[in-house]
Amino acid sequence: MTLSLRILPVTPLAQNTSLLWDKESLQGVLIDPGGESDKLLEALRVLKIDLQAIWITHGHLDHAGGAEDIKDALGVPIIGPHQDDQFWMDRIS
Repeated sequence: MTLSLRILPVTPLAQNTSLLWDKESLQGVLIDPGGESDKLLEALRVLKIDLQAIWITHGHLDHAGGAEDIKDALGVPIIGPHQDDQFWMDRIS
């Protein structure tokens, strides 16, 4: 397995969403999609990444703001954040 990483800044605040994928299978994950889900979905399409999951490190808007839209568009699971941050996630949706 050979991994590749691309940082995708989103929103006017330039929050960093990370796209991590295996170069051979093109399966990947988005880490902390903070917004601009259309931009992130376009990057997945252009790079031909088969998204497997969305990983959230914590529930703040700048880390999870685009997660639900991407989940709805692609049917992938959201993994995280820790259950103590669930109240933040509930406020985003």
